[in-house]
This record gives sequence, C-alpha cells and structure tokens, in this order.
Amino acid sequence: MTTPSPTLTEADVVDSVSRALRPSVPGRGTVGLEVEWIVVDGSNPSRVVTGDEVLAAAGGALPGGGGIGVEPGGQLELTTLRHADAWRALEAAATDEVVLRERAGQVGLRLLATGIDPFRAPHRSLDLPRYRAMEAAFDARGPEGRLMMCSTAALQVNVDFGVQPLATWERAARVAPVLAAAFANSPRTEADGSSTASARSAVWAAIDRSRTRPVPVGPAEAWAAYALDADVLFIREGDAAHPVGPSFSLRRWITDGHPLGFPDGDDVAEHLTTLFPPVRPRGWLECRFLDALEADDRLVAVLTLAALVGDDTPLDAVRAACAPVADPWPLVPTGTADPGMRRAAEQCMDLAAEVLERQRPGASTPVRWWTDRRRATAWEPTAPDLQSLVTLEQEIH
Repeated sequence: MTTPSPTLTEADVVDSVSRALRPSVPGRGTVGLEVEWIVVDGSNPSRVVTGDEVLAAAGGALPGGGGIGVEPGGQLELTTLRHADAWRALEAAATDEVVLRERAGQVGLRLLATGIDPFRAPHRSLDLPRYRAMEAAFDARGPEGRLMMCSTAALQVNVDFGVQPLATWERAARVAPVLAAAFANSPRTEADGSSTASARSAVWAAIDRSRTRPVPVGPAEAWAAYALDADVLFIREGDAAHPVGPSFSLRRWITDGHPLGFPDGDDVAEHLTTLFPPVRPRGWLECRFLDALEADDRLVAVLTLAALVGDDTPLDAVRAACAPVADPWPLVPTGTADPGMRRAAEQCMDLAAEVLERQRPGASTPVRWWTDRRRATAWEPTAPDLQSLVTLEQEIH
C-alpha cells in the first residue's frame, strides 16, 4: 500500500529483490509445472467461454494434486505441486489433464493446447481490479498486452536453482529462445503471406519491452536493476487499482513519488508479478517461454528443459549447444526456419538426451525419438488439435 512519504530506497529494492537468487533448499521438490489451455465451445469455437464457465467445468479436487485456476481471458491453468523430478511432475500433470478434459467434455468444452486463441478476439472475462488496471495500462501502449492477457496460453516450467543459482540462471537463459523456437505451437499466416510458428512469442515480444525483454545474465543485482527500470503498470489504492501510463518506472516512483503516494514493500512485490521476462527468478526459476503443448510434446519439452538447466549439465556444454545462433530472440516467432536456430535446437536436444541417459538408462528415449522425427520432417511444426478445431469450425460455418 502506498505511503505519503518515501519508505524505500533503490538500495532496499536491490537487497530484497536480489534475494530471489538463492541456492535450493535441500529436500524441497525441484520441478513444478503450470499448464494452460485455450478453452473453446466444442459446438461453436467462436463463442466466448467465460472464466466462471471454465471454473465450473473444471470442478473440484484432482487426483494428481494439482490446483485449478483461470486466466483473464478464460484460459484454464493447471498448477502441479513441486515434485522431486520432471518425470513425477509430468505424471501428475497428465493424470489431472485426463480428468479435466473429461469434465470439460461433459459440458461441451474442449481444451486446446496451442499458444494463442485461433478463433476469438481477446475478451477479458475476469473482472478484478488488477486485470482492469492492467488492461487499461496495456491498451495505452498498444493491442499486444490485451492479446497476451486474454488470448495466449503457455507451458511454464518451474525449476529450483540447485547449488549454483547464477549458473542455473545462465543455462536457462541460454536455452530459452532455442527451446521456445523448437517447440513453437501457435502457427499463424501473416497478411503478407509469411508464416509465424509462434504467434504467442511474437505477441509477447511486442509488449512493453521494459517488462518482457530477457533479464541480462549476470550478478544477482541484474534482476533488481531490471525491476527498477521496468514501467509500473498500476498503483493500488485500497481495493482499487489505478493504471499508470508509459515511462513511469519503479525507480522513478521510488525517487519522485506519484500523486497517489510512494511505494512500500507490498507495492514492489506486486510490481514484480507484472514483469514477464522469459526466465523470471522468484526464489526458483520460472521458465515462461514455451507455447502451450499437447501431452507428447510437453513430455519432451519438460524433460529437455529440466536436463539442460539442472546441475548435471556443464554450463560450457550449454553455451556450445546454443552457439550456432548469435541473436536468437528475434528469430523465435519463426521457429526453427532459420538454419542456425535449427542447428542449435538439434544440439540442445542431443545434449539433453545425453544428460538424461546418464541420469537413468533409457530416460533419453522420448527426447531422441522426438528429435529424430523432427529431423526427418525438416523441423516442420505440427498442431494436430488446433487443426481438428479449425476443421470443426469450417464444418459449422
């Protein structure tokens, strides 16, 4: 809650925010998943499905222990518990997904695993002060923020830092654009006839870059500097949230204040939740860069990411695998069409397979099978569930 006079300094923020990069706590689960789906009406995919409908369809407790949530545009989110390894997190997510699909199907809804809604314009169905303020603030900057909030779906992988947080962070930051391109799953044809493999990535890249660009890999203070330089989206006043225009950073708010007051620790904590870099430190690493994926692709993506980011993988090997593409993030929306990105993807997949096989004989099989299949098809992206729904809509209309 804001205060009438300054209570924080930039140094306070640097100190508190930098604490997000700490070694893992022994005995705590190391991998958790947040799985999102675009939810559509099976008989009329163009109809807006509200968040209340989604929550009612999702029902209560799930056998895998996952939590159920809904995003501003009615996207369904499944959050697993922390698990000891990626395999157990994937098993829990798969168990709960079966139940969620069955429950949704009983009321005529379908869960679409793709990175962006292919049928509907963005429509916010959650009427909460936070989301109203975010929508207004994003609208003042362009259309992409509303699209991100209401029309995109992601697969988020949460991993612990291990024994060397900065090395883990660098591994995650280096593989992020390569895996985002390799698992692109939101195809779109542009007006000029060009194709986009990950429309979701393109949307996120076009949002206010102060909050979506990658955090520079470096000392822990780099994350604090990122947070201080990012624009403030809204300011709380009691139960209300007031949108803030562009070019008003947290650093400026701390120094100069605002007519509503100066920020306190709670304001800084909420500001951090409005920052969306591809890899976000929060006492663990949120890897937020993957499009929503079908179960088979999700299995391979999560195993690959966990293997490449974990302590078992030398940082030098990750750097070498990602080296074929010098500036990868602008290439992510086009997937693996770029030869350098394709080589980097293959090298990352091969490295992950080696790590998995060392960890447990036979564990590399899904990754090797997936990579061989992609090599055989020249890394052409597929979206079978999306295509079935496109066909369905064509039949209806």
